[in-house]
Amino acid sequence: MSKYYIGTMCGTSLDSVDVSITSFESKKIKIIDFQSYPLGNQLKKEINLHKSKYPSKKNLDKLNLSVSLLMSKYINKIITKNKLNAEHIKAIGYPGITLNHDPSKKRSEYLGDAEKINLKTGIPVVADFRQTDIDCGGQGAPLSALFHSFLYNKDPVIFVNLGGFANITLKKGYKFYGYDTGPANYLLDLWCQKKLNKEFDASGNLAQKGEVQLSLLNSMLKDKYFKKLPPKSTGFEYFNWKWLMDHLSKYKNINKLNVLSTLTYLTSITVAQEINKHHVKSKFIFFAGGGSKNKMIVDKIIELTGKKRQLKLKNNIDEKNLETVSFAWLAKMRINKQKIPNLSITGSKKSSLLGFIYH
Repeated sequence: MSKYYIGTMCGTSLDSVDVSITSFESKKIKIIDFQSYPLGNQLKKEINLHKSKYPSKKNLDKLNLSVSLLMSKYINKIITKNKLNAEHIKAIGYPGITLNHDPSKKRSEYLGDAEKINLKTGIPVVADFRQTDIDCGGQGAPLSALFHSFLYNKDPVIFVNLGGFANITLKKGYKFYGYDTGPANYLLDLWCQKKLNKEFDASGNLAQKGEVQLSLLNSMLKDKYFKKLPPKSTGFEYFNWKWLMDHLSKYKNINKLNVLSTLTYLTSITVAQEINKHHVKSKFIFFAGGGSKNKMIVDKIIELTGKKRQLKLKNNIDEKNLETVSFAWLAKMRINKQKIPNLSITGSKKSSLLGFIYH
């Protein structure tokens, strides 16, 4: 009898394809396995190219097939590694690789064909999470915040996810908040790749060599997104190279490391400001995502909020597997026809079944 769920994740930074196998029994969560697999440089280049310039239908179909086959390969690989088969897995939670996310236009598109993944694995696939939430009036993101609220409903912890973009989850009184605070690794990585010949700034070491350019920081902080009230979500459609160049156009010969340092501080201060404005009782912050390894970002958030860093979560959930377990849980909720609570997180107008099932 099937009792396991698979969750997948490939974030904006395209660092890896992450896959986990999880079982859920009441409030008890057991992580059977978690693996990170390479995306491949060529596929990564093609995805980034298609993000900056929307592809033709022919190219999009080709890219979707490549992503679907790779995802299916890794899902089958982790199943085989654990001596399981398709019959043991009840469903796969597949958020896809975001291609275009714009709640204002009622649209969220991703790479990877759920029907093809179902065909190649023989397992029901739950997908279209973001679009179904948008269709109900929500932002469609950040969906992992829904799992955070389930995990720590009675004993809340502040969650800060530092992926391509930063999002927070926190509880104030009886209400949960979960939303994107602004850019994180996406702009940092772009600057490193285009200007410093580095893939990313490991641990924030490069940023620490620069100095924060206060006038540039203040210019970026004036952006209307930072003044917008939650629920809200954002992405590379808004905070991108053009956005950065518009702010840098006022400066000549600005030091490259100073720009990196300023962007790093921008992430820290926008996250910290959002946490501070809620005046929550929680004393601890749990950091997840690739940016959790950036010491400069994390240390500055801790300093600005006066909170303490929590390094472990219950049920052996950690900064690596949190996202994949979140989508395994969302798949479980949909398969079991359980409507998602905590509508305040995405701003959805009604409690609904999140995602479509492909089988």
